Parts: sequence; C-alpha cells; structure tokens
Amino acid sequence: MKTMIYFIVNPTAGSGKALAAVRRIKDCMRGPDTKYKIIQTERPDDYERVSGLIDAHSAQAVLCVGGDGIAQEYSGLAISLGVPYGVIPMGSANDLLYSIPGNKPVLKTLEDTVAYYVDSALNEKTVLIDAVSVNEDRYLLNIGGCGIDIKVLEDALPLKKYFGGGAYFLSMIKNAATYKDEAMTITIDGKKEDGAYLLLAAANGSYYGGRMRIVPPAVINDGELTLCVVKKMPRIKRIFVFPLVKPGWHGALREVSYINCKSVKVEFQGVKTVNLDGNLLEYQSPLEFKIMKDAVKFII
Repeated sequence: MKTMIYFIVNPTAGSGKALAAVRRIKDCMRGPDTKYKIIQTERPDDYERVSGLIDAHSAQAVLCVGGDGIAQEYSGLAISLGVPYGVIPMGSANDLLYSIPGNKPVLKTLEDTVAYYVDSALNEKTVLIDAVSVNEDRYLLNIGGCGIDIKVLEDALPLKKYFGGGAYFLSMIKNAATYKDEAMTITIDGKKEDGAYLLLAAANGSYYGGRMRIVPPAVINDGELTLCVVKKMPRIKRIFVFPLVKPGWHGALREVSYINCKSVKVEFQGVKTVNLDGNLLEYQSPLEFKIMKDAVKFII
C-alpha cells in the first residue's frame, strides 16, 4: 500500500533555506496517518544512493526540497515510479514553478510554503506535465541548452549569495559583450542545418536564470519542445539585446526564432558543457532532446 511520502532535501539550496524547511516538514507530517522519510543529498549527482533509499511499493509521492537543479536531478525517479512528484521551492530562482499550470496562492513565508506543498502532496493535487529525455539517460522538466547560457550560469554562481536570482541577469549583461558564438549542426525533427549560434535552448517551460523568459511560447504540457535558436549577431548588438530577455521581448529580433518540435539533435566538436535546469554536465556530441508527453504527475 502506498503510504510513504519521500522528501529529498538539498541541504545547500537557498543558502540554508532547504535545511530550515525540514523542521516545518516534520511539523506538518505529525498529524497525518501517512508516513514520511527525509533523505538529504550528500553531493551533486547523488541519484544512485538516494533512489536506492526509496521503496517503489510504498511511495505515495516524492517531493524535492530545493531549487530547479534538484528537481531535474530526480525527475527520472518520478518517471520510473509513476508517483506524484513536486518541489518545495527553496532555491534561489525556482523558475520551473512559473511554467506549471494552475492557480497558486502567494506564499510569503517559508512556513506557509512548506505547509502548502505538503498538503498538496497528501491530497495528491497534481497536473500532468511533459518531460524531456536527454540522450535517453537523463531527464529535465524545464529547459536544457548550450551556448552563452552556460557561461552566464558559471559566472552567476559566485554571485548568487549576494544577488539571488538577479545574479543571472548581471552575468548575462557581462557575457553579451564577451561571449563568442559557436559552430554547431542542429537537426530538428529530422531536418538538419549548420550555423553559428549564440544560444540553443530546448524548452519545456518558459523561464530560467532567475525568471528570465527565454522561451515565451513554450507550454509545459502541450506535447512539444519549443527550441529557441539565437544565431550569430554583432557583439555591440548583444549588449542592447539581452536586457530584452527578462520580459521575453527578444523574439522580435531577426536572429531569434522559436520552433515547435518533438526532438532536437545538436552536433558539435569535442566535449560541451550543457545546462540542464541549472545543472552543468559534460556531454560529447551528439546531444539529443526528446519530448515525453504527460510523463510526470506534478504536485501543485
């Protein structure tokens, strides 16, 4: 019988907020008959150990406590178990939740946020969303990509403790002036093209990098990827372009296009750092994203 809720906690998320949430989780779970287990991750890429601590037969739901990174890392667990899956948002940006459908209340305190999502898990309040397979060995729920966003993310990480989600925007402005575009081959639903690209983002959701609306047309439950393609442009133009990304106005530029598709393959030279919902991983060519319709029962 499925009577166990698992909480996977990233203890470093939100400069300690995720750890602070654990006490509130324990308070919220005192009353219900449902049992629970709290599992703290010990390092990035701790999937094998953590998944081994979860009993597939008793799992009623899995809730990650942290930000977008932990939601990506354990999305494959949700897909394999087929149980409701969600996030108690304790990260610096929590971009994924802005693309999840449904009316959510404004939650101003840590205590209210934890109580709301625990209650949703207990009552199995969910909505079906798509997922994206990455080379058929990892999964993401929001956005995966390569290009300038990698350098933006790398430069933003040391700034997050001072500026929170705003660190991504500051880093983007800097890299608009310094980043060099890359030659890649992309194949979209079987149609191939070569080019020099500033950014490629395979999107299930619309927001990343501190609520920057990088792919406004993306819908997280429409059964399609939305590929954002940003082609080579003069560096001086980038300085004026990238402030448009936050509100999602960059789509009017001739170098920017959005393409709905089922799969995207990206080919490149050597090894490339790839952004999967804020997690940076190394991949050799090719890199392939495929949509998975209605793959996750997401807790709202």
